[in-house]
Amino acid sequence: MKIGLIGSGGREHAMALALMRNPQRDRLFVYASHINPGIAAVTGEVRMGKMDDVASILAYFNSVQPDLIVIGPEAPLIAGAVDQLRQAGFPTLGPTRAQSQLEGDKSFMRDLLKRRVGYGSPAWQVVTSAEDARSFIEKVGEVAVKPLGLTGGKGVRVMGVHLHSLQEAVDDAAHWIARDGSVLLEERLVGEEFSRIVLTSDGKTAPMPVAQDFKYAYDGDQGNMTGGMGAYTMADGSMPFLTAEDLNKADRLMQDVIEALSEETGEPYRGFLYGQFMVTRKGIYIIEFNVRLGDPEGINEMTLVDCDLPQVFLAAAQGELAPEALRFAARSSVCKYLVPADYPDNSPNPQYFDLDQNAVEQAGFSLSPASVAQEGGRWKTLGSRTMAVIGLGEAPGEVSAKIETLLAQVQPPELRHRKDVGDELIVQQKVERMAKIRAGENL
Repeated sequence: MKIGLIGSGGREHAMALALMRNPQRDRLFVYASHINPGIAAVTGEVRMGKMDDVASILAYFNSVQPDLIVIGPEAPLIAGAVDQLRQAGFPTLGPTRAQSQLEGDKSFMRDLLKRRVGYGSPAWQVVTSAEDARSFIEKVGEVAVKPLGLTGGKGVRVMGVHLHSLQEAVDDAAHWIARDGSVLLEERLVGEEFSRIVLTSDGKTAPMPVAQDFKYAYDGDQGNMTGGMGAYTMADGSMPFLTAEDLNKADRLMQDVIEALSEETGEPYRGFLYGQFMVTRKGIYIIEFNVRLGDPEGINEMTLVDCDLPQVFLAAAQGELAPEALRFAARSSVCKYLVPADYPDNSPNPQYFDLDQNAVEQAGFSLSPASVAQEGGRWKTLGSRTMAVIGLGEAPGEVSAKIETLLAQVQPPELRHRKDVGDELIVQQKVERMAKIRAGENL
């Protein structure tokens, strides 16, 4: 099978490995924003281009004539790549441009839930002036301030975490209003977040293991929001702070959104849907939807894949998904990103470093290169998350501890990571915290 892949990050590297487990049968053709050394090791077929340049994407795959195209990042989806690729006759896994508004426009997402689903949202309002922002905050209390467009997971600021007074929140809202004309304010929720990603096609849905992402830059959820510093999954596919009812409610909401979005756009949804949920004392709420595989969560899940992924993805792209065909190993996983010291700020000066990939693999772990290049025999940072270290095992705490032992020996001094991703004590604290929240205790 000739497989097309769009993207060049750690997520796409993990996808490439999962798609190329049968290299005697399959070939991979990649359209990328930069040469990812890990992806290049899987295939020499890489074409460079901008992620939102649909004409260039179409021209490349017209020359390749793949049997299947899989899209990793959000930019080509929001730019309408799926619409053009399908029109050209290529089975393509991903939502259309109209459906991608679910991620690309946060007000569209909230409005869709309000009009067609009727539940799942906290109190929210799109405001266009500092006065309206102040009025909403005074009414609901603490809020999250969310720019309406794409921010790579780095634009949201939360009262009580980043914003420490009403005036700071109003000023932050005013900043985005000055830039964009409006900003979304949402009631701050107290609970535990979790990520549920599904593969869906023509109403049929195959769930992936639940993951928990660590979005803040530093241990203990300190610092600014990032694209995600790491994630873990459990061997049973859920989270220890979730009940079966919690997960059923989240899955029902996702199914209702898929149906609503398909009806809204008049076309079946074929691709990934990522729900970032919060479980609270009052129930399950949706924080955001993404219309693609998550990063880092997708790295965890692609590493756990236990099936013929190209065949599953092709069936989904053609509207013929058999949900039971998408299978995952019953193991826990931990993914930790190594990042430049000043991340999530983008440093104009690249860092050169050494990291022995063979040593990582000999210790039983794997690397997913992301925003990194190789130059003169050394690694070179490209400004964002550099590379992920991934491990599997019986429990995330065990895996996390082993990764820490490894990184204490091999991590370059130019990079840093969050040590608490998947840590046994941190996971137990989350379970205890959620039990107190359910009991109505003040934290």
